[in-house]
Amino acid sequence: MPTVIHFQPRQQRGAVLIVALVLLLVLTILGTASVRDTTMQERMAGNFRDYSAAFEAAETALRFGEVQLGNSTAFGDMDFNGVNGVYAVSSSSTSVDPLEPANYGLQVDDSVLREGGDGGNPLLVSAVPDYYLEQLPEIALPGSDLVVGFQDQAPRVQYYRVTGKGHGISPNSEVILQSTYFR
Repeated sequence: MPTVIHFQPRQQRGAVLIVALVLLLVLTILGTASVRDTTMQERMAGNFRDYSAAFEAAETALRFGEVQLGNSTAFGDMDFNGVNGVYAVSSSSTSVDPLEPANYGLQVDDSVLREGGDGGNPLLVSAVPDYYLEQLPEIALPGSDLVVGFQDQAPRVQYYRVTGKGHGISPNSEVILQSTYFR
């Protein structure tokens, strides 16, 4: 006669339940970590987008300042007297502080920062970029190829510094750039 094995419920200890709960805990931890990682990547991408917009706005301010310095008509009207964002820096004075908001007296034409270039559309950044211009001391070019055989004195070059400040999509991001221009 075949042997019949009877099932005895007292011998079960709940090992499957414990293993299932541990696996569920591990999966929950992995899911939480992946959600946190995805959220961090979203924040980093948003911050990079904001920084890029601020950087491009500051570059726009630099280009506007350089065009203004290169334009003979606008350049002739500049006094470099420390008013309205146009400063003169002598060899004994210090440069203008780019972190001081009151120093920025010139603004970019905001139509270039609007979607489609239309004045009625909203700005693509949180604020219109500002810039200021500094006239630096003249510098002689001794030992230049221009001096040898052609001139008695070394030529002098006038340099200018353009400082532009741009804001990103959120007002929390700000980029300040400087360029040197000579005329």
